[in-house]
Amino acid sequence: MSDVGKVRLRLPSSIKAGDIVRVRCLVIHPMERIERDRAGTIVDKKYRYIDKVSVTYLGKTIASFDTTQSVSENPFFAFTFRATDPGKLAVTFHDTHGVTYEGTADITFG
Repeated sequence: MSDVGKVRLRLPSSIKAGDIVRVRCLVIHPMERIERDRAGTIVDKKYRYIDKVSVTYLGKTIASFDTTQSVSENPFFAFTFRATDPGKLAVTFHDTHGVTYEGTADITFG
């Protein structure tokens, strides 16, 4: 579990101004699922899973996802955006324990 919180971003190797860019991202996270006892009652504890994903480009939020505990372990997300200017792309994962994990990429035109 030493890799928990590690974020990987994958983008095309070459991006031009105006391109629609497909980003694939993954976060290493156990995504605890809600457990029930033999009677079917939910075991009372604070479960740990990613509940929100935020994406910023050039300092502006371009996407936001709300998730539940039904998302698999080490969740993978994909999205697209239009590359208008060189700058920073950041994907931030928030979990139910208040911890955030961030992956960044510098968008350059080549």
